Amino acid sequence: MLRPLCPNGLSVDVAKHRTHGRHFLEGIGDLEAADVPRMPNLVAPLHVLEDALVHVAMGVGKQSNVHVCEVLAKRCQMSVLLSEFNLMKWLSVALTVSLWIPSSQGQSQSGHMPLPQEPGRAARKAYNAALEAYRFHAADLALEQVNRAIDKTPGFVDAWFLKAQILRDQGSPAFGETMERALDLGPNRFPAGWVHLAQFEWERGAYASGLDVLREFDELGLGPLDAGMAQTESWVRAGLEFSTAQRAVDGESSQSVPMPGAINTLADEYYGALSLDGKDMILTRAGRGLQQAVGGEDFYRSSMNDAGEWSPPVLLRGVNTRQNEGAPTWTGDGRTMIFTACASPRDGYGRRRGKGSCDLFETTWNPAKGEWGVGRNLGAPNSAGWESQPSVSADGQTLVFARSSRGRNKPSDLVMCRRMSSGGWSQPEPLPGLVNTPYTEESPFLHPDGQTLYFSSDGHPGFGQLDVFVSRLQADGTWGEPKNLGPGINSHGRDNSLMVSPDGSLAYFATTLGSDHLDLWQIPLHADVKPIEVSVLSGRVLDDVSGQPLNAEVVLVNAQTGARVARVESTAGQGFAIPLPEEGDYTFEVSAQGFVFKVESYSQGTSGAEVTNDQVNIRLTPIEDGVVFTLEAIQFETGKSFLRSSYQGGCERLASWMLAHPDVRVRVEGHTDNVGSATSNKALSLERAQALRLFLESRGVAASRVDVLGLGDSMPVAGNETEEGRSANRRVEVVIDL
Repeated sequence: MLRPLCPNGLSVDVAKHRTHGRHFLEGIGDLEAADVPRMPNLVAPLHVLEDALVHVAMGVGKQSNVHVCEVLAKRCQMSVLLSEFNLMKWLSVALTVSLWIPSSQGQSQSGHMPLPQEPGRAARKAYNAALEAYRFHAADLALEQVNRAIDKTPGFVDAWFLKAQILRDQGSPAFGETMERALDLGPNRFPAGWVHLAQFEWERGAYASGLDVLREFDELGLGPLDAGMAQTESWVRAGLEFSTAQRAVDGESSQSVPMPGAINTLADEYYGALSLDGKDMILTRAGRGLQQAVGGEDFYRSSMNDAGEWSPPVLLRGVNTRQNEGAPTWTGDGRTMIFTACASPRDGYGRRRGKGSCDLFETTWNPAKGEWGVGRNLGAPNSAGWESQPSVSADGQTLVFARSSRGRNKPSDLVMCRRMSSGGWSQPEPLPGLVNTPYTEESPFLHPDGQTLYFSSDGHPGFGQLDVFVSRLQADGTWGEPKNLGPGINSHGRDNSLMVSPDGSLAYFATTLGSDHLDLWQIPLHADVKPIEVSVLSGRVLDDVSGQPLNAEVVLVNAQTGARVARVESTAGQGFAIPLPEEGDYTFEVSAQGFVFKVESYSQGTSGAEVTNDQVNIRLTPIEDGVVFTLEAIQFETGKSFLRSSYQGGCERLASWMLAHPDVRVRVEGHTDNVGSATSNKALSLERAQALRLFLESRGVAASRVDVLGLGDSMPVAGNETEEGRSANRRVEVVIDL
């Protein structure tokens, strides 16, 4: 069908200044033909098809190293019919124009922008040689040969696409202009090229340009992509739309500053770990001629003074070797550190034993020597693949890390494992919930609150490459929808290595901002991405008779939910330190070999335990006949005898204690308040004692080891005048019966 023609000929637009060199995208502002330098006289009288977008650079060219102006043909509204003669005349003139006009990008050696051409014999030979070299991963040789093919035939479409692929594999910034040139010559030849180009623009922060690429891809109406590339296209599109929207809302301002003090140097500082009180940091530093350094990457320690300034880092003793050590994480008590070590091509793991390219190792602090051990392989968490960037919970019982079964440069997922009773670690499993994607997740940081996880990913909508996200633990034990931390922390580059202070006020991260090397910076966290504020509760477990400190297990449990918050070992020499969320009521469940198990309530500011000098002292009674202890956390509703799920943590600890002391028999005594008759209360108290016995039996404690007795309201421990007193009286007590 014939279409109307434009009576005034070709209307020309001057393109917007574009540093990214997209010479075929929609321009802005009409420009009279006479005002364009070197404007060919033949352009003005041309008649063109409706919706034809003619790609011509009208000689404006480069005006400086930064600004590139390109003139684009504008879609014109046709008003007269186009004859077959006029169509042929236009095509021949367009060819003349395209060969005459110089291009600022992707041009041949002669300076012209060629049309697609069939390759000559020499070009085809060079192209085949490039393909062969590419198959054998000889990228430099492949690039040399494909350039030769392009020199021979500047319009060789497949050669341009091959060159773009090689440059993409190399991570070269020249990929963008090369792929643009390839798509100019063959927009339909390789539809995935549009997606790759949009991804390139996204990952360098050119969000508007990336959306322009996808918009042109949509307009071309190319056939459906294969499943994998369709997923990539959806991922890139979501990222570009997210980035554009977020920048419009949040802007690009940042409150980040270098960490104060002397922690940063001319070397690279990155991947660190904070102590539970937030005043000490173990960090990774990469050499650059440091006289103190042992290997390429070593561990250093820095401390914060009362003014908030960090001391010059000091090299750690014992753990550093000639191999690389990095990405440390340590437990809240400061006694155990888990880190990554990688094999070197020359001597592997050196003094250590490894399984894959990078493994996780564990070392403990030796107070007598004042140093860390060299570290032992964690075992089960490691594989023949790549394990790195561990983050251990403050109580040392949960480990989250990045794993790639196919090697370091392949997508990784976050996995987790648990400390077993043997002291080893369980087989790792993928982190449950919404954290992992088909792309890369790495650099986890599990906050001491045990409920907030920060990590890096390029699989969730972000600003380009790796962004930092936060996810929160859900009631069902899965991790919730990740939230991007925003442009204050994230950029179009690789953002990772994040730590968050125990109180949640500051985030620390590594960046090249302001220098040519990695330094550690800090930034205040927005309220919506903060963790639960955590303080440190330290203390000792003592023998109630002698007053001597004991080795014991201390478990902190949320009194409302029954969920375990933390589990730590208290040593006779150093006691314990445990993370304590600022909100809520808690119970301590404490056990030691040869001593009566104890459950003790604790609330912020108040405690049933002895508190001296900001420390909690928990006293345990030696196992003796007739010793009575109360499970304070186990209370009952008026007239009820069933054990609520929130109280079963203390029952579990009692069962474990009895299984660890198989020679001990107990008598469970039930009690009530004074509500109701004496007869009904005695029956109710017996039912309460029986409820605990049934629970113990379900956990493997023989029924013959547990006697029950109902004492009704005859032995109150508090007045019955108030609900608080009555609640305390509705209890069970356990009596040792040797």
